[in-house]
Amino acid sequence: MVWGERNNITVIAQESGDPAAVAFDAVASAKARGTNVVMVDTAGRLPTQLHLMEELKKIKRVIAKGMDGAPQEVLLVIDGNTGQNALTQVKAFDDALQLTGLIITKLDGTAKGGVLAAIAKTRPIPVYFIGVGEQIEDLQAFNAQEFVDALLQ
Repeated sequence: MVWGERNNITVIAQESGDPAAVAFDAVASAKARGTNVVMVDTAGRLPTQLHLMEELKKIKRVIAKGMDGAPQEVLLVIDGNTGQNALTQVKAFDDALQLTGLIITKLDGTAKGGVLAAIAKTRPIPVYFIGVGEQIEDLQAFNAQEFVDALLQ
């Protein structure tokens, strides 16, 4: 909600209720307003919590019912500092949702995201963005050549 307000973005939320219903409402609201992009944030899901993974699958199904061809993208945001745990997360979420892309955050610390090599080898999912700080402008388009050069320095 705070990031939405900071960036003048409409946020559809409910205090309680079914997350899939909230996602459906967001899609319906976007269609009614002529909005081109809807982002559904399902933060806090762990692949070891099977009931939450099933809930994610339900959200994806409900979004597809709300709009033909949706979702066009299924992105996973992972912490670049988590090492092999990131690889486990990518595998689990890709198996459940068929990921279309990744966003890797916290690449501004000492861990430079070497796990990306392991992810690329086992699950060649495109990396769209990297986060190198806490501000909105710190989310940058991923450039593989620049990343490799920085990794090897």
